[in-house]
Amino acid sequence: MNDLSKETGDAGKICTEKTNGGKMEKVRKTFVIIGGVNLLIWGLFHISFWFAPFPVDWKNELTKITELNSNVMQMLNIGIIVFLLSFGVMMLSCRREILTFASGRALLIIFALFWLARLTGEIVFPGGSVILGFILFLCVLIYLIPAIIIHKHE
Repeated sequence: MNDLSKETGDAGKICTEKTNGGKMEKVRKTFVIIGGVNLLIWGLFHISFWFAPFPVDWKNELTKITELNSNVMQMLNIGIIVFLLSFGVMMLSCRREILTFASGRALLIIFALFWLARLTGEIVFPGGSVILGFILFLCVLIYLIPAIIIHKHE
C-alpha cells in the first residue's frame, strides 16, 4: 500500500488498467489531453463574446435587456471562463493524477455530465443548432470515453 493510500483509505488507492501493451492507457491519455485543450478552447471562445459579433453579438444584444440581466449574463460568463480555463490547465498539467486516481475518473464523469447538460440545453431551448449539438455530443464523448475504460484497483 502506498503512503497516499494509508492516509486516505480506499479513496486514495491508485487505479491501474489491465491493458494490451498499454494501448488503452495511451487512448485514455490522449483523450485527457484533448479534453484539456477542449476546455481551453471553449474558455477562449467565451472570452470572445465581448469582442466578436458572432455568435452572440453582446455589444448590441446586451443593451436590449435590463442592466441587471446584462450584468448577470456577463458574470455567469466570467464564471464559466474561469471554470473552463482553470480546469483546462489542470487537465493538461495533472494528467497522471486524472488517469490514476478514482477522483480523476470522477472528474471526467463530471465533465461529461457538464457537456451533456449543455447539449440538452441546445436541444431543448429554441434556436438550437444541429452543428453545435453535434460538437457538444463530441465533448461528452471526450470525457466519457476515458472515464468508462475499465480499470482495476491495486
